[in-house]
Amino acid sequence: MQPSTSISPAASPDEAIQRLLARIGPVEHESLPLECTAGRFVADATTLLTDRDSPPADVSAMDGYALRHADLSLRTIPIAGEVRIGLAPPTLPAGACLRIVTGGPVPQGADAVVKREEVTEAPDRITIDEAVAKRIRSGENIRRRGENGAAGTAILSSGAILTAAGIGALAAAGIMTVTVARPLRVAILTTGDELVSHRADEVNEGGNLRALRPFTPWQLRDSNGPALAALLASAAWIGRVDRSHVADEEAALDAAIQSALSSADALLLTGGVSMGHRDFVPQCLARAGVDTLFHTVPQRPGKPVLGGVSRRGQPVLGLPGNPVSVLVTARRMAWPVLARLAGCPQSASTSTADGLVLLRNADERTLHLWWQRLVRNADDGAVDLVDGRGSGDVIAAARSDGFVELPPLACGPGPWPYYRWAPSAGAFRS
Repeated sequence: MQPSTSISPAASPDEAIQRLLARIGPVEHESLPLECTAGRFVADATTLLTDRDSPPADVSAMDGYALRHADLSLRTIPIAGEVRIGLAPPTLPAGACLRIVTGGPVPQGADAVVKREEVTEAPDRITIDEAVAKRIRSGENIRRRGENGAAGTAILSSGAILTAAGIGALAAAGIMTVTVARPLRVAILTTGDELVSHRADEVNEGGNLRALRPFTPWQLRDSNGPALAALLASAAWIGRVDRSHVADEEAALDAAIQSALSSADALLLTGGVSMGHRDFVPQCLARAGVDTLFHTVPQRPGKPVLGGVSRRGQPVLGLPGNPVSVLVTARRMAWPVLARLAGCPQSASTSTADGLVLLRNADERTLHLWWQRLVRNADDGAVDLVDGRGSGDVIAAARSDGFVELPPLACGPGPWPYYRWAPSAGAFRS
């Protein structure tokens, strides 16, 4: 595969994502015990079927009394015993009822369950008010065998994310091993001469941190590496994150890219993708055999973002260096690409928004770009815009819960797609 000689910008974030998704596929599979699969994507759903009807018998939906509907006319009905949950039900005598609890098997002959709170109870009988007796229908408060699904019903599909509910359903069907896509290995490479590693200027001396030298005003601590690692840590389908920093030197960057691509499933770079004379990432990626699929997306923040695919099919994203740009482009673009690599269906990967929200403090400002604006959650389910000072304002980002995305020239309260910093499992619904 030769690097592209003519690279067209993507028209939108979704188009950029689609270009990458069209060139990548899921990683290999592994079979794991059910209890180890939370948050992972199902790779093979052919065996995720119910082994019997659900529920496996007619059961009561309420605590109450199982009886024949025809016996409601008696108004006072003797109690002949009880149905014990987990045991075969006793025979229901004619003209009598049986105590029953929620989930208890309905005895042969019973065709209704009357709730305890709808009767007057005595130790050996119940009395039913005439109005209640008239209202109860045959089949009242009974869950029929197989109404959830007959034996052989599919529980989950390939590509579904394993939530607590899904794992519960599989356990109920006796499925204790699941085939899932293996966890990803992601490399993060931060570039920039101005960056120093976290606490690289400090030592621990007697339990107290002491600065060896002061930071100069033209140096910055690396916040992008820790931020990206934290974003990826929220995904159970990411297993290992390798993080390193390289200066703005072509030879050093060439070596770092080659090293990352030798072991990782995906590579995220920050910085070095814009128009500066020391922005070497595009040409270094080309020398590494990465086919660049787009370079620039009409969005704010993060317009210079670059996306490509290596010879081995590894997605590579070059994110702009400013911290808010890194966060936004990683959540908006890298996240769905990595999810696809980890087994998420392509149809669910294109846009992984956490739903639509209304802006309470919307303004009339517009851009001729796709605009991702920082927001904070409000008590009523809406969001508020966070006042920020641009793509370098890490403090504003820290005060936000995510961002909304507005199309070009759009404004107002919305609703707009909402992207949380901690994406929900529901974002992967196709």
